[in-house]
Amino acid sequence: MFNGSPATVLGHLLNYVSVLPITLEIALAAPALALPHGDQFDRIIAATAKLHRLALITKDANTTGASVVDTVW
Repeated sequence: MFNGSPATVLGHLLNYVSVLPITLEIALAAPALALPHGDQFDRIIAATAKLHRLALITKDANTTGASVVDTVW
């Protein structure tokens, strides 16, 4: 299933997922999340899930333990 170059594999995966843009609303919400760490990428991912009302698939204890967004795993 994962044969070929990274570009080819990612191209195939995009048939099954949607890539959501980082909007101004997400950028403003991310720093305000009550997460116990300052990882800005984690904050943007969590803010994106929260604002789109999506469950976040993660096993990161910092995110799951904070209960700022619904998580699965």
